[in-house]
Amino acid sequence: MQLETAVLAALAAGLAGYMAWDIYNRRMLERRIESLEKRLNSLAGEMGRVLKAAGYALQSIDAEEFLEKLRRRRRRRYIAFIVVYEGEQPPSPQEVERAIIRATERLAGQLTVALARLQLVYYDPERAAGILRASHDTKYLVLAALGLVRRIGDKRAVIIPVRTSGTIKRAKRALAVARRRLP
Repeated sequence: MQLETAVLAALAAGLAGYMAWDIYNRRMLERRIESLEKRLNSLAGEMGRVLKAAGYALQSIDAEEFLEKLRRRRRRRYIAFIVVYEGEQPPSPQEVERAIIRATERLAGQLTVALARLQLVYYDPERAAGILRASHDTKYLVLAALGLVRRIGDKRAVIIPVRTSGTIKRAKRALAVARRRLP
């Protein structure tokens, strides 16, 4: 019996030691996890600040590139067009230009309008024909936007592009030819 008691006591002591070791290891592991969590949280805060700074840097680089694009001398395209309108009174040049800018803005956004540098260079209210200046790289977007115009001012109207050219002189020639074809 003494042997059994001694064996049982030894087993109990071993089990108690193992449990104490296990509890010690568990506490050490928990402490290690807590310290790692603190480090990760501080790193996450630092990363957030770094990401924010990087975002600001990228925004400023994008802004600089955009400003450089605006500063560069751009090739121009002149779009000759005719306005077909409802009613007796033709639309005014300001109304035509506003309608074109609004349509371009709806189609491609304000950034494209800024890049396009749209300007109504010539407009003849008697013939309802005009010439619009745009940058060469936004020409197709502006042509698409002209097709979206359905109202000028408070009247229904449609803008029909006649020709795109690199000079005002050629655009005026295109309008003269277009005038001969219309009744």
